[in-house]
Amino acid sequence: MKKSYYTLLSVGLFLFTPSLSQAESLKQILQYALAEDPSLEEARAQIRIAESQTKISEAGHQPVISLSQNGVIAQKHTYQGKRRSEPSLNGRVNLYAWGAIEAEIDRDKYRTDYYQHKFYETRELIGQRIGQLYLSALRAKENIAIYQESFDRHTKLVEDLKVIVSYDNGRAFELTEALSRLNQVESNIARQERVLSTSLSQLARYTKKNLDEHSLQDPFSSQDTHAFLKRYQNNDLSANPTFLAQQKEVKSSESAAKAAEARRMPSINLEGSASRHEREVYVGVSWDIYNQASKYEVEKSQYTKAAAEAKLREIQLDVTEKARTAELEMFRSQKLAKTTQRQIKLQRKVVDDTELQFDIATKSLLNLLDAYQELTSVQAEEVAARNDYRDAALLYLVSQAKVASWAGFSTLNLTEEKGK
Repeated sequence: MKKSYYTLLSVGLFLFTPSLSQAESLKQILQYALAEDPSLEEARAQIRIAESQTKISEAGHQPVISLSQNGVIAQKHTYQGKRRSEPSLNGRVNLYAWGAIEAEIDRDKYRTDYYQHKFYETRELIGQRIGQLYLSALRAKENIAIYQESFDRHTKLVEDLKVIVSYDNGRAFELTEALSRLNQVESNIARQERVLSTSLSQLARYTKKNLDEHSLQDPFSSQDTHAFLKRYQNNDLSANPTFLAQQKEVKSSESAAKAAEARRMPSINLEGSASRHEREVYVGVSWDIYNQASKYEVEKSQYTKAAAEAKLREIQLDVTEKARTAELEMFRSQKLAKTTQRQIKLQRKVVDDTELQFDIATKSLLNLLDAYQELTSVQAEEVAARNDYRDAALLYLVSQAKVASWAGFSTLNLTEEKGK
């Protein structure tokens, strides 16, 4: 009795001892990661690359000036006059290109818009990844708790059976059966500990604080489901960064197709050159009357446009399906969790009754072990239902592109530099 008292006292002191890692909510992790993750800097760089490409295309309207020096080895002319071997200054500016340059500028501007929306999509995807890891760790933590409870029950039973077997060796088979069940529970704990440690290890990438199982909190506790859905519902797809990005991809593909078509037409340029002894200005026409590559470039642009349009329709259907599925799953999981909570109370009573009946030999050991197993099974269902609800809530936020908003994260300036 005294030993049990000190054991309980030690456990109590352990539970109330502050953890070396402070509790950190999912929102806190998101607020740090969605500002500091390198993926966001990469997304910003992609925007700058697209802006530079737009300037390259706009330069198609600007003159090109170059210096040249030709060394004549041999020459023959029908008319009098010889080409001199001397430096010359050359210039060229496009006069008319059938809209190719304008189409290329539009293509690259749409591409810039595409990457701007991709930035926000990247932020949402980072939030989704962090949320999945956090909820995976939380699920494993709660599973460990119920298996630990089962482990304690089986351990107590094994200790009691050891005493019984010391007086009645004929019941050794019961001890063996109990030890087998105890080992099964230990295996379950080990599997969940592996999931927990892996998830926490991966989650550590996104936070500057040390995380352990004591840091994990239910991010969706005490929330009204109807209010949650209403608050984060996004009926307008034009606010979804994935959808918006794909819209710009379609526009960019359309402009690319126009540019490819126009590039097959003659290019009219004003050209000139000046050297020490010669000056000339002329209008030049350049036209590839046979160029198979340009033909296939047009085909490629058309197929790219068709693929982008199909992807846009796919995104629209995917967003709608995810939102609908998540909403249904939240209500189903919530209902199942309440049902299993009632079942747990009843099953605990069954376990207590079976233990008493086992003590007076009206129930067998197998009956008792099955009662333990049934209780753990119902507890596992309740844990699964609660965590399925959380997963569905996260999926709903993802489908509505509201993960960053849920975390209380404000809109970033896409071109801002870190440290400014």
